[in-house]
Amino acid sequence: MPARSPAMGDHHGAGNGASDGMSAMPENDETGPIHRWTPPLAVRIEAVERFADCAEHVLTVTDPAWSDVAQDYRLLAVNSSLRRQQDSIRAALLLSRHDLGHLAVAFVRAALDDVMHLRFFASLDLDRSQELFASMSNFDSLRALLAQRNYIGDTEMARLSYPKPFLDWAVAGSEETRAVPRRLKKQYGWTGGLLPPGMWVADRAGQRELYDYLSAASSRAVHFSAGEIMRRGWIEPTGKLVTDKPAFREHLACFALDRLWRLYLDTWQVAAPMLERAGISNDHSLRDDEMITAIARLRETGSVPLVHAHEWKLPRRPLRPDNKTPGAPTIRRSAPTWERCGVLRDKRKVPRPRRRRRGQRLGPP
Repeated sequence: MPARSPAMGDHHGAGNGASDGMSAMPENDETGPIHRWTPPLAVRIEAVERFADCAEHVLTVTDPAWSDVAQDYRLLAVNSSLRRQQDSIRAALLLSRHDLGHLAVAFVRAALDDVMHLRFFASLDLDRSQELFASMSNFDSLRALLAQRNYIGDTEMARLSYPKPFLDWAVAGSEETRAVPRRLKKQYGWTGGLLPPGMWVADRAGQRELYDYLSAASSRAVHFSAGEIMRRGWIEPTGKLVTDKPAFREHLACFALDRLWRLYLDTWQVAAPMLERAGISNDHSLRDDEMITAIARLRETGSVPLVHAHEWKLPRRPLRPDNKTPGAPTIRRSAPTWERCGVLRDKRKVPRPRRRRRGQRLGPP
């Protein structure tokens, strides 16, 4: 029996033949406020783990039939994306339990790319989708092969069972392989390299703002970033530079866990019409309301912002709504490294609010 999407209604059921009677589940709701305070990391870990348990039963990823995939390569992309995201959530949970959850921010990039590309390919008709998907795959595969050959040489390639005639064929065919994406690049109108850039795909998918927001986090997690390096340093009043602030590590772990389950729901929603043919099914081991309860619990933990207010030279105020909230995290006030960097200090300085005298009403200066 096919799995239902998080917001599957009758129109989805008509698209993929789903009629298992499973109650509709909530979508990823991004309209609520982003909380300044969220529960301790352990609470979020427990909530995400329950969600992961439910998701792996409601969306059981199996092996699709090649006859179906050969007619629509998007099915393989759906299967691979959901499997990888399930694994990423599990890996993020494992890292978080060992105080390494801040490293899971790197997983957000892969999940974001899944959502954007699946949404883009779903917007194309089948023939155009097949042509573009095959072109991207052929170009990427041959590029990786030739890069390996150039790095290790023909002798090592021969030891890896790559015959010389095959490598010569790959070199001869590389220009032809480039010709197709070159033509498609002109046809679709993207700029840059021979593969569609992420920003362009996000525009076509109608989610540029989400891409800009999350790519800022994920790119800094996987690439060299001067901004991220400065962000990790906190200057204490004593002059000591702290580069491994526990509360900041926890904040990044919470951000990764929060974003991974939300992107999983987004992927699920986009892939809904293709789930059954992509080898995704519901094993019916859960009650209909268990996934809804798991998502509701995650929403109670709040949405975690990428940039923490304590990273900026803002007026001092409590991190949490009140000082009596049990379990609320406390990030001790200390200056981020960039406050000592002259170039950034002027650009990021935020004016303090004007003080109001008794009986005076604040207005424009």
